Amino acid sequence: MSIGKHQKRLSSLSTLLIFALVAFLAGCAGTQIERNSVPGLDINGKKLWVLVDDQKAYTGYTTKLDSIWKSYGEKNKLEIEYRKNEALALEPVSPKALMEECRDSYLLQTAVTGKSETTQYDAATGMVVGGSSEVEYTSVMYDCNTGKVVWKAILKTTGMELWAQSELVKGIFKDFHENSILKEEK
Repeated sequence: MSIGKHQKRLSSLSTLLIFALVAFLAGCAGTQIERNSVPGLDINGKKLWVLVDDQKAYTGYTTKLDSIWKSYGEKNKLEIEYRKNEALALEPVSPKALMEECRDSYLLQTAVTGKSETTQYDAATGMVVGGSSEVEYTSVMYDCNTGKVVWKAILKTTGMELWAQSELVKGIFKDFHENSILKEEK
């Protein structure tokens, strides 16, 4: 094999590694949250009921959230009651039905509302590059006694499914602490 072929092959390999690194970094690009809440909201000592609405197109972005919620709930001394509406459920649980069960607590309903792929075909290498996606979760929290919305957030994150799930729950708890909705443990 000639030196020219080695250089060409090394150049193609370098290009591929650079694309892989860029795709990985894009997958970990970060999280944005737009939110609002009623003044003085305090969920300390209350139970948080979490209802996740699964959609067939985005099932990977809502599976295994129960274990993530449980872990963050334990770390933050917040009792979590987790429910999930499967994508093809014959009788999905409605927030109104859960209001009967969650008296003196709060109900947080979350759904995946958007996803976009950013992959491209590289004709030079014949490979698909990229792979980052943006996922949008909409979360609405209700006061179970009044049925009124007390907190709402739209969280956008990029990356793989497990990353997005973790960023969702982490982003919600971060907002709860930053806005004194939940006291931070010292």
